Amino acid sequence: MELYIYLKGQKEPVVYSGDRIDVLDFQMNKIKYKQIRCFKKGFSKSELVEESIINKIVEM
Repeated sequence: MELYIYLKGQKEPVVYSGDRIDVLDFQMNKIKYKQIRCFKKGFSKSELVEESIINKIVEM
């Protein structure tokens, strides 16, 4: 599974790949984020992306 996140001001998307990918809404200090969790071979990696800089999210 692959997830492409297009950010404002960048032509190329940020690509996440793994066996499973979760996208969760997260809020901290009144700032909204998308939490991207990638699971690959039993391990997980999590990253926060500020919601205001995301143009679109495409799942492949």
